[in-house]
Amino acid sequence: MVTLQAIFDRATAERPFLIRTQSDLDELVERVRAASADHPCPSIVEITNADDPYRSPVLNAGIGADRGFVHENWRPERATRGAPGATGSVAYDVQGNTADVPADREVPLDVVRAVLADHLAHDGRIPPDHPLLNIVS
Repeated sequence: MVTLQAIFDRATAERPFLIRTQSDLDELVERVRAASADHPCPSIVEITNADDPYRSPVLNAGIGADRGFVHENWRPERATRGAPGATGSVAYDVQGNTADVPADREVPLDVVRAVLADHLAHDGRIPPDHPLLNIVS
């Protein structure tokens, strides 16, 4: 099984949070979720393959109290799809900077958890026909 690494703050930028099991992934989500509760906008986590971060998909996952998003930076780019009529953007925090995420990408946190679990279960490569991701590029 693949080892993933997650960066979401200064400490993890120096020493990434390692994800080897579903339990590790659950711990990451809860840790970021708790940290986001104290900030004006939820955090974005960057998740990569710890052994080969440059030749594998990079996930950006927004994790808030009860909502978030997943954006897969790969070929093709894919993201979660929330309310089809949602317009505008939602502010997220990416290492101290604001990132505007299209509002129609926000989904319930359970959807974020499911996509991240599939990323881990498939060795860092979400299947191309994943029902919770849509092509965005």
